[in-house]
Amino acid sequence: MRPKVIIIFVLALLFLGAPAAYAQISGAAAIDPVNFVITPEAPAPNQQVTVEAQGVGTFLGDAMITWQQNGKTVSSGIGQKVFSFTAGSLGMPTRVHVVINSSVQGTIARDFTFIPTTINLLWEADTTVPPFYRGKALYSAGSSFKVLALPQVVVSGATVSPSALSYQWSVNDTPVVDQSGKGRTVLQVDGNQLHTDEEISVAVYLNSSHIGDADITIPAVDPNLVLYVKDPLRGVLFDQALPSSVSLTGQEITLQAEPYYFSNDSKESGSLSYAWTLNGSSTSGPDSANGTLTLRQAGAGEGAASLGVQLQNMDSSRIVQAAQAALQIFFGGQTTSSGPTFGI
Repeated sequence: MRPKVIIIFVLALLFLGAPAAYAQISGAAAIDPVNFVITPEAPAPNQQVTVEAQGVGTFLGDAMITWQQNGKTVSSGIGQKVFSFTAGSLGMPTRVHVVINSSVQGTIARDFTFIPTTINLLWEADTTVPPFYRGKALYSAGSSFKVLALPQVVVSGATVSPSALSYQWSVNDTPVVDQSGKGRTVLQVDGNQLHTDEEISVAVYLNSSHIGDADITIPAVDPNLVLYVKDPLRGVLFDQALPSSVSLTGQEITLQAEPYYFSNDSKESGSLSYAWTLNGSSTSGPDSANGTLTLRQAGAGEGAASLGVQLQNMDSSRIVQAAQAALQIFFGGQTTSSGPTFGI
């Protein structure tokens, strides 16, 4: 989410053939003897900017070079090829004028105008989280996600509406043509399950003028599976996840295995597959395919049981999405000679 700056170059009408919205380069010859390198090309508001004149041969070293900022001379001298300044605040233009007096090339003048702007990117993953979850749904490899561009562009004191701007989106350096264009502030993507992150960038234009860029890297996290108690009256108690072991206070316990950061599309299509084990053996119940399992103690005695559950996304484009959870359950009272039993 790096702030960018509008860079305005002024090109002579004779050279361009028509006026440009944002720039002119005064006095440009057919073959320009001077090239200007700007670092950074898109500075943030109040960031230091360096403009360096580079020429063919060595004539710049003997030339008198004068730099003006907003109409005031701030630097002048023989071979003064580099000029640095601090960009203005958001929407505040900084005008730089440079004059090069050379015995070889004559007089060369250029004008630059910098108008800082910011472009922020926000992203949202379409992945599973429990109801009323206060955290952010994180992106897992292969899931869908959205990116929203929030530009702040001020030109001539007026704020430019985001809908008036054009957006050229790219994902992992590949242009997304069908989602680019005027007013296209939102990008929606199905991620690649083989990537550890997704790199998103956008170039923003006002008419034909490139006014800024922004990029963001969205990391892929591993999905998670968390066990909760499901109460007969209150439902799933999402306010407290179960620890690695619990003591059974009654004759039975109903558990809910809740997926975090699996694809919502896969959940809705029934592609998430649960597999339960009890003491290493497969087990199931009436609603175990939906992540719910009830365990009951049969008989007297005390002991422990090891419960495991695995969740696998069976969607071929999201097969890497998988998670597991385990729980040690202690139960019972007096030990009998026949030993305790525990099951569904």
